[in-house]
Amino acid sequence: MANNEFLVSVADAVLRDPNTGDALAFGKANITSAFTLTTAQTDVRGGINNPLLYTYIHDRVLEVKIEQAIFGKTILAINAGQLVKNGAVNVTQTECVQLTGGDGLVTLTPIGDVTVFLPDGTIQTVTPSTKTITVSGGGSQKVDAVYITSTTSDQITIESTTPPSVVDLTLIAQVRDNTGVIVDYLQISVPRFQVMGNYTLSLAANGVSNETLDGKALVVASADCTTADYYAKVTWIPVAATAIPISSIAAIPTKLSFSAALGAATKNISVLGIRGGIYANANITTSCSIVKTSGCACFSVGLHTGAVAASGALAADSVALITVTYYDPTSGSLTDIVNVSGTA
Repeated sequence: MANNEFLVSVADAVLRDPNTGDALAFGKANITSAFTLTTAQTDVRGGINNPLLYTYIHDRVLEVKIEQAIFGKTILAINAGQLVKNGAVNVTQTECVQLTGGDGLVTLTPIGDVTVFLPDGTIQTVTPSTKTITVSGGGSQKVDAVYITSTTSDQITIESTTPPSVVDLTLIAQVRDNTGVIVDYLQISVPRFQVMGNYTLSLAANGVSNETLDGKALVVASADCTTADYYAKVTWIPVAATAIPISSIAAIPTKLSFSAALGAATKNISVLGIRGGIYANANITTSCSIVKTSGCACFSVGLHTGAVAASGALAADSVALITVTYYDPTSGSLTDIVNVSGTA
């Protein structure tokens, strides 16, 4: 009996630039991570008693929300759609100053006046001489000084019109069985993740602030004509490399014919592993043993490639039988055959 599997704890998050692939952040201290897939529906009804004839499902939305315990610059910058810039910036400086005869010395050079808060609750605005301040009636009191100064710092400007960033988001979580062993790593890849720009910095006297990143997946064009445009790809990466379970195999095509008039030629056999249920068939050609078991010497086949070659000695009545074999640990030895013939 197979062990049950469970998606445990919280996912790590990798953020990249969607255009260059450059890494932006790697979140390994997440508190929560949620992946939500929703749709809307329109019911079609008609006839006596208005029965439900059809339900049209539309407006699929993929949302992700990540909450992390640590505080940094990345989450705010992405929500603001801005880069973190470093340079000389004006900041507010607050400090305690001990006066002597009304005079005191602040730590940094003020830009403009200094506001002084005295112990009796009165407030004075004084003009400094470089770093020296003189407070009327200050005596030898301890006061609080507040002023603007210039320093070299990182800064994010939250502009009114700049939209939140679009990033490449990957979530990585552990899948464990009921013995506690990690059997798979679940990886959810969202190539274009539109950050919603919702950010709350909530501070508490007896706690720490958490940061949240939430957004929606934007559609990405498919790379071929068989796959529809998509929001994300969800991958189960096995910890140990094991063959997928196969219940039967199908060699395609079941018949190959070569024209004797055209002479030497090569055609290919593909082998599909039938998994059944919700699982798509898998191409297992290179994992199969493909051999010619009887027939004309004018035909040959690649053992693990499925490439069937007809030589120049091919005649219109030439025939051969190719046997395809695949071993599955559960289903055992699975076989299929391909008939090869020559035509005029």
